[in-house]
Amino acid sequence: MPHVPALLARLRDEPRYLAALAALLVDEVLAAPARRFIDPVRLTPLVVTGLQAVAAAPGHAAWLEQRLRDALGRLRPRQGTVRARLPGDLLPLLRTVVRRPYTPSRALVRAVVDQATVRDLSRTILHTTLLDFARKVGSILPDTSKIPGAGVTSKLFGVAKGVASVVGLDASVEERVRGFVDGAVGRVIDMIVDRVSDPRHAGEGAAFRADVLAAMLDLPESALHAELVKLDPAVVAADVQAALVAVAAWDRLPAEVEAVLTEAVAGLGDVTVGELLAGSGEVEAWRGAVEAELRYHLGLGLTGPRFAAWLEHLVAGTLPEDHVPADSVAK
Repeated sequence: MPHVPALLARLRDEPRYLAALAALLVDEVLAAPARRFIDPVRLTPLVVTGLQAVAAAPGHAAWLEQRLRDALGRLRPRQGTVRARLPGDLLPLLRTVVRRPYTPSRALVRAVVDQATVRDLSRTILHTTLLDFARKVGSILPDTSKIPGAGVTSKLFGVAKGVASVVGLDASVEERVRGFVDGAVGRVIDMIVDRVSDPRHAGEGAAFRADVLAAMLDLPESALHAELVKLDPAVVAADVQAALVAVAAWDRLPAEVEAVLTEAVAGLGDVTVGELLAGSGEVEAWRGAVEAELRYHLGLGLTGPRFAAWLEHLVAGTLPEDHVPADSVAK
């Protein structure tokens, strides 16, 4: 058997060996049953303990905050609109997608719009609009008292002007408007639910989505950047950390993770990764690039001093126990 220096020199000077190793690794993955990579028995405890360890790490929230600050600090909007950043051929497809008919269910629409905040907003808008209208009626309606033969028309305008004048003098009118609005808000919500969930109005929804898309694409990138920098990294990091802690402490976490993985395994059966990807074009498109990346990283890892020391121990059978993590030895 060649000595270790000779083996390392061969790895360094003859790239075909690294290329063969990279191809072997890819072949092994493609030939392996897909379920091997999502084995519930093996992965469930890893996911659960991993989440719990991250949630309990004392510096994790600070680490998250710093990463967010760094990312936001690197953001630099380009001159021009969002549309200019996207491929031209993608834009017609986006318009087509958002214009496809879609009618949500009544239950979904009501769950979204029938909320206290929406009712308060609708109530405020209706109340303000009706009062403003009533106050302005007096200046809009003509004086018909001197029009001969005005008859009923004159009387109607007179009544309207009277109502308008009362609004400014009688506080009870505002209370009556408020009472009317309180009753109308429920009807407004019902009308929204009826209209949005009616298939006959699906075209209106599609047009709305298309208009929103066009407006977003025409925004300058600086407008979106201005919204992003409003994020407070400390607050976001604290929220993410709190969510991690909540998930990690969930008593159903192990059962839920195992259930998801078990369902995925059941759906895969004995199919290999290669069979799963067959016909997609993914293997042909990405295999060369994946092997090239593997060759690059293997070349860095297998020609360094740490691997050389490990290989020396392997050949001699002398690997010290303190070089091996206690929890990494197969039972």
